[in-house]
Amino acid sequence: MIQTLLFAHDFSPSSERALVYAVDLVQRTEATLHLAYVEETPESVLDEGRRSPLPSYKLQERFEERCRESLAPYDLDPGDDRLVYHASRNEAVAPALLQVAEKEAVDLIVMGTHGRRGVQRAIYGSVAEEVLRTAPCPVFTARVREEGPAASATAPIERIAVPIDFSDLSRSALRYAARLAPLYDVPLRLVHAVETPTLPAIYETQSPKMKSREMKERAERELRSWGESIADEVAGVSYVVHRGEPEEAVVQTAAEGDTLTVMGTRGLSGVRRTMLGSVTEAVMRGAYGPVLAARSFPEPAVA
Repeated sequence: MIQTLLFAHDFSPSSERALVYAVDLVQRTEATLHLAYVEETPESVLDEGRRSPLPSYKLQERFEERCRESLAPYDLDPGDDRLVYHASRNEAVAPALLQVAEKEAVDLIVMGTHGRRGVQRAIYGSVAEEVLRTAPCPVFTARVREEGPAASATAPIERIAVPIDFSDLSRSALRYAARLAPLYDVPLRLVHAVETPTLPAIYETQSPKMKSREMKERAERELRSWGESIADEVAGVSYVVHRGEPEEAVVQTAAEGDTLTVMGTRGLSGVRRTMLGSVTEAVMRGAYGPVLAARSFPEPAVA
């Protein structure tokens, strides 16, 4: 499922946090790990305050040295043949990362959602969102929050939450999550948000309270039907139906630091869209646990 993984490293706290999950996945899957650093400006975290940029070969050497320091706490040999290092300069970070992802045909990109800003910025929130919007594969993001549960030195994931809006993309996300869950040996939690439209009284055929209850019941039945389709593949399935805005419902479910959220970046269209890009970005910013999102999810190879 995951044979090649790309980790975007800028040595910020969020990047170091994301490295925990990247290494954990490599150890669970034995995938090849590509570590990439992109320097946007002459003054970078690898230049250590020098006025002129490092030569390209020195940039690569310094990056590998810093990566060895980052990898030291893990049971992973920095000289392992499965580790590949990429250091480069580019006018923009996201396109350079995507070039590596496409060249190496990676199955997953892992990165922090906030990093260095100002002259020394490399990987940060908007870059992660740009990568997510254009990546050829799913993107796994993690962040460090000042509030909420403290970040662990390990990568505990005790459940996978999958927001469902009943679109084709959310069904694809569910199938991907069902294949991912056995790697962690964790159950799935399917989440749906019921948004009750506000209409003039002349159009109401029943009270808003009755209509909301009926919509919730229908959503619960359909959600269980979706869950039953993958129940044999995972350790267990639970269901949560919220009333209200989708991003609030998903962030509430992902409020526990040990929850991985798997979701698509777009969803149903119409007067009120449910799961779409803006919701995904809100979840990336608000979730305590990591978020794995994609414009499309790869389907398993047919034997």
